[in-house]
Amino acid sequence: MIYMDLEEIYKKRNIPNKYILTLVISARARQLSERRDVYCNDKYISKAVEDVTNGKVNYKIINPVQRSDNEPTA
Repeated sequence: MIYMDLEEIYKKRNIPNKYILTLVISARARQLSERRDVYCNDKYISKAVEDVTNGKVNYKIINPVQRSDNEPTA
């Protein structure tokens, strides 16, 4: 197993915290696994971490939709 310093990665790439970093990496790994034209010798997670570390992945945090007053709460 390759050691990856996640704290260093998210600070270097200006990602707010390690939980969002995890979401970004998992989304990238899913993209890689679903693309038929890309062959990856490494595991998709390792390649996704490499892409994030090298700045090849951009992310955007979208604010959740605000509830209106007449919507029922769960």
